[in-house]
Amino acid sequence: MVKRDLIRNIILAVIFALVLFFIGRFYISTIKVNEESENSFLKANDVLVYNKQEKPKPDDYIVYEADGRKHISRVIAESGDNVASMDDVLYINGVVKPEPYIEDLKAAYLAKTNHQVNFTMDFNLQTISKSSKDKIAKNHFLVLNDNRQDEQDSRQFGLIDQAQIKGVLTFKLYPFDEFGFLENK
Repeated sequence: MVKRDLIRNIILAVIFALVLFFIGRFYISTIKVNEESENSFLKANDVLVYNKQEKPKPDDYIVYEADGRKHISRVIAESGDNVASMDDVLYINGVVKPEPYIEDLKAAYLAKTNHQVNFTMDFNLQTISKSSKDKIAKNHFLVLNDNRQDEQDSRQFGLIDQAQIKGVLTFKLYPFDEFGFLENK
């Protein structure tokens, strides 16, 4: 009887380990936020879960790979959109896009520089994609960091292809007092 229970428990443990392996391999994974990716919602050393199956939408935080490293940025625009930023105002398809999520970072930066330099350097889709196209191509996204002084986003890497995206950030595991679904607005 004891031998049969032991064998059953070993089989259950192996099945459980295989289920966890497949979930981690195909559906979810974790990432630790570094200092470069910090903003009003994400702090250094936060541990976040990202969903590998979810399709990114504007305002989602995504994990993507560029230059051999994983990065975290916010999706600003998607396929078919036209984007420009001029004098610290972001335009999507010719309409001003409010960005309340960067206001604190922007105010602190502008106070430090006496409003002499824009928080977001001017750009348009042609300068980012290095082409004459006026719309984002299919399966591509424009991503920006909330801290616009960190230009390791579409301004440096160009438009992000769907194949580069590892997943959409959805849940905060650590710190434990912030355990729960991730806020992004």
